[in-house]
Amino acid sequence: MKSKELAQKILYDIYKNLDEFSKDIIRGDLAEIEFKGFYIKGKNGEKVYIRNLEDFKNLEDFEVEMRKYKLKSINLKNLDDGLMIINLSSRVSKNYKFEGNNYSIVYPSNNNTTIELKERMLKWMELNDEELDEKIIEFDTKINNILEDLLENINIKEEISVYVDVFMDINKIENFVEKYDDDKIIIWIHPVFLFSNDDVLRGLLAYELSKFKSKVLEIGYRDVIKYCKELKKLTNKKPKILEKIKNIANKYGDTDSLNLINEIENE
Repeated sequence: MKSKELAQKILYDIYKNLDEFSKDIIRGDLAEIEFKGFYIKGKNGEKVYIRNLEDFKNLEDFEVEMRKYKLKSINLKNLDDGLMIINLSSRVSKNYKFEGNNYSIVYPSNNNTTIELKERMLKWMELNDEELDEKIIEFDTKINNILEDLLENINIKEEISVYVDVFMDINKIENFVEKYDDDKIIIWIHPVFLFSNDDVLRGLLAYELSKFKSKVLEIGYRDVIKYCKELKKLTNKKPKILEKIKNIANKYGDTDSLNLINEIENE
């Protein structure tokens, strides 16, 4: 086998064995890829290291020694700086082999940036303009239906509008509510919630509206718990509203909700 063919096989097998998050990083061209321990040994004893994709493109073609390669780890510690490190090891073998089902992953050290948030950021960044427009239109229809359903049981005199704020910092999970003197409330939702299900969105709206009408929390507290659960996954922080919801769940003897709150608090 020649070196270029072998290198191509190794790259293919690396990608094939990666987790979906790492694949998304590569597909989205969101990081420079650096290899460690990735080398090809020629039959004459020469050893050629491939440290990045540029080395692969410039690889000379020569007869190679067969080796068994192993994917050891994926280092995403410096992903925020645009770097992904793939670690390999290898040993002599009669035929080419690749083992990639037992590797470790080092995630970014920033504890405020969870894997769930990273995955949603990737989804957001992968949308082209047309796909984004379609997603927002679809979301607007869904969120307004949820809002209409929620308001059927609540007497709020203000006119309420809900929008996705596409200009928000994608890394900072925060929704904004603006109240105007002409009895109008606008809820600006962070784009990360474009990918949330209906229950979570209902909980999000109930939580934001409870700032103006406390009764909303009692009516929609179960959905607010689901919103809090998702928020915890996205931010790694326990929402303060859980204490109030716990009191409501205790009031109604809602064991299932109390168990879910306990699960969120101890995740």
